[in-house]
Amino acid sequence: MAFLVPTGFKGTIYSLSYFFMPFSFLPLRASVRDLVTANWKSGLTVAVISVPLAIALSIASGAGPVAGLITGIWATLIASFFGGSNYNIIGAAGALATVLFAATLAAPLGLGAAILPIITVISGFIILFVWWIGVDRLLYYIPSNVMYGFAAGVAFLIAASQLFDATGLSTLKRTGEFLGDIHLYLAHIRETDLSAVAVFAIFLAGILLSKRFISSVPAIIPISIIGIAFGFFEETFVHSLHLISLGDKFGKLEGVLSLPVAWDTFPALFSSYSSASFLIKTSGIVALIAILETLITAKLGDKITRTQSSTRRELLGLALANIGSGIMGGLPASGVFVRTGANIKAGATHRASATVAAIGTAVVAVVALPFFAYMPMAVIAAILVNTALGLIETEKFKEFWQQDKSSFAIAILVASITIFDDAGMGVLVGSFLALLFFADRVSRGQFDIILNFSDGTKEESRCAKVLHLPSDREITFATYSIAGSLGYIDSGQHAANLRHLARTKNVRCVIIRLRDLFTLDFEGIEMLAEAVEEMERSGKYVCFSSTNSSIAEQLRKIPHFRELEAEGKFFTKTSEALATLRPII
Repeated sequence: MAFLVPTGFKGTIYSLSYFFMPFSFLPLRASVRDLVTANWKSGLTVAVISVPLAIALSIASGAGPVAGLITGIWATLIASFFGGSNYNIIGAAGALATVLFAATLAAPLGLGAAILPIITVISGFIILFVWWIGVDRLLYYIPSNVMYGFAAGVAFLIAASQLFDATGLSTLKRTGEFLGDIHLYLAHIRETDLSAVAVFAIFLAGILLSKRFISSVPAIIPISIIGIAFGFFEETFVHSLHLISLGDKFGKLEGVLSLPVAWDTFPALFSSYSSASFLIKTSGIVALIAILETLITAKLGDKITRTQSSTRRELLGLALANIGSGIMGGLPASGVFVRTGANIKAGATHRASATVAAIGTAVVAVVALPFFAYMPMAVIAAILVNTALGLIETEKFKEFWQQDKSSFAIAILVASITIFDDAGMGVLVGSFLALLFFADRVSRGQFDIILNFSDGTKEESRCAKVLHLPSDREITFATYSIAGSLGYIDSGQHAANLRHLARTKNVRCVIIRLRDLFTLDFEGIEMLAEAVEEMERSGKYVCFSSTNSSIAEQLRKIPHFRELEAEGKFFTKTSEALATLRPII
């Protein structure tokens, strides 16, 4: 749906009201105090979860610990005003971490992590453009098996990247490629710090056990508190473990509300084709992933709460949230079910919860950020491995294997390409293959056929793939039903079936039933016309039944169909056709 801007003074007011409509989210009978009272607990719960999660995901993105917090403040706050879901929480996302980390290593002009806020702003404008031209609905055509495969590939990369921090090798500079990182790790494996390995294993086990047995409290909250206390105790009193902490790796943690952005490099980035194409390609991939993650998470929230969010407004909120986050020096943001699910579980009823979460994140970060400097990198690794495990939908992979092997194969392929080559390429290849498999299924021309024999008996075949007709019995009526769509993909198979009906001598009348046909293109119309003419040449009586008005209007464009309609060969119902034609045939 294109966005049309009315002209004149009234049009200007209308347009402005459209943009500021998200601010009118307060119900007439509800005050700000009521909304805050109802949602402050859920908002603070999300804030406490968001701080350690944002720090961990920000580190995984190659931006250090602070950029993720900025995202959790500004992106969440902006989306809470402009978004279309009462429950979705926008912030730093694990699905984007590997793409962003690769961007820091390949950044033009040696910008490194300084490129990420610029990518964030550009991706925000790309999302805004998608919202403006109204093509967001087309993104739903990317199959779920592709997204689950992509998520599994990203999860594997996040988990594999924690080898360094989990084994005390945090000071090594990673290559950003899976095989390169594995080779680097193996080259330094003898330098593994067993103390870091033990801390990683203990904290990861603690997270998994907490999730299993203490589901009432998000595991990341107690684990973060224990991790900070443990790091402080080790650094202050023990000293013997020699663990690398956040403070050791990133220095003093400060600058929560904003970070400087290298805007002066913006002209230079677009002065060459290679750097400009890198920016656009990376920002496009980020925008695509962010849109899909956000809309899917919003739909999951709707399903749990039995509510209906506004996809259009959610997309607008996501675009503005990314633009705002980038301007403040933050990372790309999207909806993530870890935060959204916690928000729902904590009792959220309104977007005011996200507003409280953003403000709470800022307060918690300002107060607690200096203490996070004590957290060992091995604990951060445990948190990120747990996040990676949460990205893998094992139940879905089981369903694919049991119900549709081709979907399972596509998901595995997408995961493999994401791991060994490129996330964007994985999504493109997976979507293309899924389209080919879909076209192959559709091209088989599934149909229903009912055979009325001259002896009064009837035989029905549903969704048959190949038409088989008995040759030893007289068939008075053959009702051939086409459902769904009829076009260039499947018209060939339907043409073969109708040709078979035309050449079967023991068939007297063919009723083409179109009640469940909803889309028809020119090749489908042309195929029907040719099939009808061939059946008539073979001496068959041909008529149509149950054709809806839009399909009938398309058929009337062909002279031969207009003639059939004038001859009374279009019936409202198949039963009417049988009752009318039985005395004649």
